[in-house]
Amino acid sequence: MIDEKTKQKFIKELEKSGNVWFSCLKSGIHRSTYYRWIKEDKKFKKLAEKTINHGRENICDIAEHALMVNVKNQEMSAIKYVLGHLCPRYKNNRNRNVVILHKKEIIPGQSDQKTLEDIIQEADEDIKNAQAKWDKEHENKNKKNGLNHSTPIILDDDKK
Repeated sequence: MIDEKTKQKFIKELEKSGNVWFSCLKSGIHRSTYYRWIKEDKKFKKLAEKTINHGRENICDIAEHALMVNVKNQEMSAIKYVLGHLCPRYKNNRNRNVVILHKKEIIPGQSDQKTLEDIIQEADEDIKNAQAKWDKEHENKNKKNGLNHSTPIILDDDKK
């Protein structure tokens, strides 16, 4: 039988990370135990939800600290992340307005309107073009290096 002490240990772990699975692991209980507790005990459920939110805030603080350490150490990926997310000058405008219209609803003469089929077709074409470019580059590289896919590979054992 799991006692109150185990529940308190679990809550302490949950407060550190906000992650149920990790907290269960650290407390030595199975996840199903946690879900049974929140199902049977409304007070515990409320405490766990509050603790999860607090734990997630804690883990975000830790992650932000690590990010700042990496920026200070001139780690380029961290610098790009910070500039791309926090600096208006470098932010990529990620806000896109997507309105899905039926073909019958498209207003004639407005070239910026696309159906979902148009978007999918464009994406498929982009993928095919990228694959063709990659294939051509590697075919040229292989020819330059004397490699040919139709040339059989001879292992030392095959020579005997």
